[in-house]
Amino acid sequence: MTFKSKTKYTWEGWESSGNEDWVFAVKHPCELMGVHAKLIDKELKESEKIEYCLYSPRNSSTSNSFGIKSEESSWGVCITDKRFIISQNRHVKDIEPRIFSINLQDVIYFNIGRDLLLSWFSITYIQYGETKKLNILFKSNGKHHFDKVIRSYKKHCISINTDDFVMDTFTPASFIHKVTDSIHRDYLKTLMSSGEKCFLTFSSQYVWGKVTNRKSLFRKEQSAYPTSKATVLFTDKSILIARNSLIFPKDKLYGVDIQLILLGKVKSIFLLEEKNNESKIDKLRIYLINNNILDICFLSIDEQVRIFLNNIKGFLVAK
Repeated sequence: MTFKSKTKYTWEGWESSGNEDWVFAVKHPCELMGVHAKLIDKELKESEKIEYCLYSPRNSSTSNSFGIKSEESSWGVCITDKRFIISQNRHVKDIEPRIFSINLQDVIYFNIGRDLLLSWFSITYIQYGETKKLNILFKSNGKHHFDKVIRSYKKHCISINTDDFVMDTFTPASFIHKVTDSIHRDYLKTLMSSGEKCFLTFSSQYVWGKVTNRKSLFRKEQSAYPTSKATVLFTDKSILIARNSLIFPKDKLYGVDIQLILLGKVKSIFLLEEKNNESKIDKLRIYLINNNILDICFLSIDEQVRIFLNNIKGFLVAK
């Protein structure tokens, strides 16, 4: 391999296999590995301000315990004051690298989490009237870089007006101790941005759906609702839902996913109640832009929290 020093691209001349050992941040796309430098640098406009830029090598895992899937690829991620510019290289013959451009105002929500040595970053967004999702799986030693990508994005988020809000608001530093689950607390605080205000958190059991056992000759059909530990945090910019995986024991560190829903993309929120046999399930129905609906179900929501969620529509109107 020959390294060409007379070029603006730091790694030009190196044939990157995508199998590097680390996720790392750079100041400019020109410093990215392999084809990612030219792809993103070519796409970048002079009028754009770079907020954060990183390189993520290939990961042999193509799915996680939360059902998030992605091809084995290396990635370049650049967030500017206007959009995400993301490059993907499969490192497979006859499959050309790809470039994605996602306007900041088109993002609806993120997912980010960790499952032992595997972590993930997912963007759900609107493009050409369709809802799309881009998933990146990477080694967990680089998760703090993707946390910073989300914090960089949140600087450009719409905040709801809390001036006339009946509940007190707090800075993340003075509020995060209210999150009772220590593991969820550690995950959530890394996603708090400067100037963000927190006003509500609660713990519950996240309901993953309904599982029905088929009837047999000797017993009737039975339904069950698998659950895992969850924490919900409301800020003036987003709703964050931390949930544990079903695969591992509920008291362990393994398998935590944070879904971060942007309040600026929420039309309305309703709390619905469903009764199934002896179970009472609270369904938080979130109406998003482009006719997207998210149903998030919980067990055992506190009565004061229930009152707040039943009246939540009032403060969303003022955003």
